[in-house]
Amino acid sequence: MLILYILLLGLLAALTAYTRNFQSTVIELGQQITVAGASLSPWHQSLRTVALVIAWPAAIGLGMLFVAWWKAVALVVGAFVLLVPVIGSFTPRPLSRHYRNSIRADLERRIARGGRDAAMLGATLERLDALNPTNPADPT
Repeated sequence: MLILYILLLGLLAALTAYTRNFQSTVIELGQQITVAGASLSPWHQSLRTVALVIAWPAAIGLGMLFVAWWKAVALVVGAFVLLVPVIGSFTPRPLSRHYRNSIRADLERRIARGGRDAAMLGATLERLDALNPTNPADPT
């Protein structure tokens, strides 16, 4: 059971690392595009953030069911302090093409749905394209 718990913590650490890098991309691009605000943040990112806020305390609670409370807290803290940076080194870097394409696809999907903010989203997409031109030779 302890091995399954450690694997669960590893998955949670991977989600945390991915979300951290994605959020760094959103913040950096949001600072470069002055009127972007929250429009750059895909709704998937909000779901990931809520999942993390709920999952880490739940991991401690779940761990207390199977091991002593102090062991569960120690494992969770260890996973957060050690596994998140290690696993984060295997996820795409902030501002990588992976994250930029995900943000771009989300903006295109929201523009296609229409709505009152479609014009603002279109302007944001144009600024994003001007800021990050598609270059096939770009390794990021």
